[in-house]
This record gives sequence, structure tokens and C-alpha cells, in this order.
Amino acid sequence: MAKMSAWLFGGSWALVVVVLACLALSMRTNKVRLLNGVLGNLLLGCILVALSATVLFLHNRAFTVVFLVMMALVVMTIILIYVFLGVILLINAAIVWRKESHTIPNMLTLFLGLLIVLSPFIFGILNRIFPSLVVQLISNVVDVVVLYAVFWFLCFMTSFFLSRIFKPSLDKDYIIVLGAGLRQGRTVSPLLAARVDRAKQFRDLQLAKTGRGPILVMSGGQGADEKVPEAQAMMEYAESIGVPRDQILMENRSTNTLENMRFSKQIVSDHQLDLTKGLFATSDYHTYRAAGYARYVGLNIDGLGAKTSNFFIPNALIREYVAILLGHKWFHVVMVGVLMVLAVGSTIYTTLVH
Repeated sequence: MAKMSAWLFGGSWALVVVVLACLALSMRTNKVRLLNGVLGNLLLGCILVALSATVLFLHNRAFTVVFLVMMALVVMTIILIYVFLGVILLINAAIVWRKESHTIPNMLTLFLGLLIVLSPFIFGILNRIFPSLVVQLISNVVDVVVLYAVFWFLCFMTSFFLSRIFKPSLDKDYIIVLGAGLRQGRTVSPLLAARVDRAKQFRDLQLAKTGRGPILVMSGGQGADEKVPEAQAMMEYAESIGVPRDQILMENRSTNTLENMRFSKQIVSDHQLDLTKGLFATSDYHTYRAAGYARYVGLNIDGLGAKTSNFFIPNALIREYVAILLGHKWFHVVMVGVLMVLAVGSTIYTTLVH
């Protein structure tokens, strides 16, 4: 028994080292991909197994008690979140409804919360209308789709937080500030002002340390309901908070994040700035997806995240997650289709056997 626990102890920690090395290599290659989340979650699982193996190997009462208490707290937290998730989302939806505009993207927690809270009642109605086999089929299909979505959401969240660990060095030539909608079509909104403020904050820090601040590239075109291009409003705001006009460039053609990156890259190249020595500034929840677009156009740069109101973060992260899944929609459609077929086949087989 002692020999087996020793092998389990050594082998589990060796596996932790291997997975950690794979994660480090993956992040070195690309900090913003879901594979990092998969490896990160796998690493957490391996660490949990390794800690369990360590408890068996050491036979230390105090260590065992601490470990079991920590595990109990984690399990209780997960159970509480699972039980009250629908209510939590609805509370958040009420806050967003009161403080933000009533657009569909701002109602994601409302829709999801209602779906979770009403699902038991929906299945209760289905049980009274359809045969048990049909209801079981529907239940199993829903279960695999939900588990699939939860799996990738956890991978997204882990990858998102891993991408935020690293801080950029103070040696940048430029910062691309991503646009957003203007207030009354003319002035920067609080969200957009926060992006400019974040870029200036980094610029001031680098300027104080090195004596050379990065150029700010204001990126944003003119929407149908806007009186001026977003880039112009951003430039005017930047000047008002102390950024010299000759340290600001404008990109005023873009209509989405991909174009922000593509057109800004051209301006950076035209001004003979080092493409590798740059950053972009956007809202903190948007840095992950925006970094993917940057890499897509050949800009291997990281993001500066401007703080977002805490109440808005759940909606924003759900929106970003959905957008990332849609970026690989055919892969996920095929995978979900396969899982649904397996769920239906398994249900029918189990029913026939019994």
C-alpha cells in the first residue's frame, strides 16, 4: 500500500509538470486561444489528484483535515452556485435593466436566468403531454448540449484569466484604442472614455520611466447615428486630458473590431512604427476576443483592459463567449450534432434493454 501511494504521489505530480509545460508552451505560442483554457482546467484537475495523492502518501492528520475542509468549501460553493444560478442571473438582469439600455445583448443574463428558473416547470409540462420516452430523449439531448456549453464556457473563462496574468513591458511604440458608440452621436461615452484613459495611463507610466511615450492610434469609424467618426471624438477627448495632438493618429474607417485592427495596422506601418512593439486598449471583457482579431491580421500584440462596471461583466462575458463560439461555429455544430445523436442512441438502447 505504501509503495502504491508513493508511485501515485510521484506519478501525479509528474503529470502536473507535463501539463504545466504544455500550457506554458501553448501560451507562449498564443495567449488567447481556448486550448489554453482546456489545458488550464486539466492542470487544475491534475493538481487536485496530486494533492489527494499527497494526502495518502504523507498520512499527516493536520494536512488531511485542511485538505478535506478546503474541498468541502469548494464543493459547497459549486452546489450553491448551481442551485441559485438562475436567481443570481435574474438579479443581475434587473440591475442591468435599471442601469443600461434595453438591447438584446444587454438582456443575456435575463434570458439565461429565465431559462434556468423555468426549466423544471417546462419539463413538468412536457411530462404531462408526451410519453416518458420522448421526455427522456429531450432531457438527455438538453443535458449533453448544456454540458458541452458549460465545458467550453469554463475553458473560455480559464483562458480569459490566464491571458490577463502577464503585464506588458514599458517599451511600446503605439497603442491602438478601439472605438465604441458615441454619446448623442458626438462625445465619448463613459465606456469609451475609460478606454482612452487606460491608454493614457500606460503612456504616462512609460513616459515617466523611459522618457518616450507610445503614439495613440484612435480607431473607430462613423456610425449611421453618429455625427462625427468615433476616432475624432476620441482624439478630442485625449487632447482634453493632456495627450499632445502630435502624439495621436486617427483611423476613422473601421466598423468592427477586425477592421479596427486591420486599418490601424496599416496606419502603424505607414508611420514606420515597429509592429511588434504595440498594444491595444479596450474594455477589460473585450481584450480576449480583440487579441484574437489582432493576431488574425498579423499583429501579435496584447491588450490593456479598461475597467468595466461589475454589474455589466456577466452580460459582457456571456456575449464574448457566444461570439467566440460563433467564430468556430461549424466545429461546434458538428460536435453538438454528434453528441445529440449519441444521446438519442443511448436513450433508445437503454429503453430497449430494460
